[in-house]
Amino acid sequence: MSGHLPRAGVTKPRRDPAARAAWLAAVHEGMRAFGGVVTTAVEEPAVGRNYYRVGVRLRDGTPLEILFNAAVSLVAAAEPQDRHSVTARFVDVPAGDAFRQAGLRVATAAELAQPLGDRHVRLLAEDECRDVAYHQPGRLGDLLFNWFD
Repeated sequence: MSGHLPRAGVTKPRRDPAARAAWLAAVHEGMRAFGGVVTTAVEEPAVGRNYYRVGVRLRDGTPLEILFNAAVSLVAAAEPQDRHSVTARFVDVPAGDAFRQAGLRVATAAELAQPLGDRHVRLLAEDECRDVAYHQPGRLGDLLFNWFD
């Protein structure tokens, strides 16, 4: 993800069946390679969540959610959270190579934890800038994987 700035459309829910299929195939491939399993059905982007997500369990029993923002082909991972929580606890993506081989970008926990700054929002559309001003996401990850309504 390094060096890429958010662009217009990144904050909006976007369904992309072809990208979803590539991401989900990579989730399954990565979990097989990593000794993990997929544990939930895919949740689609919708009002209040601009990304796909699916639950997995790693070989050591650790549960995670694998997230996918189709607008920028970006994959992230987070600890499972309460459905009422709006901010994710990002972690590094397990088996990231499976996603890269599928042509997807992989965000690290450190990249997503960056404080959100003016440089991150300057390429967003006007309505997205209003959403940022209203919701006030604190980190880059909160912008890319958001709860905006």
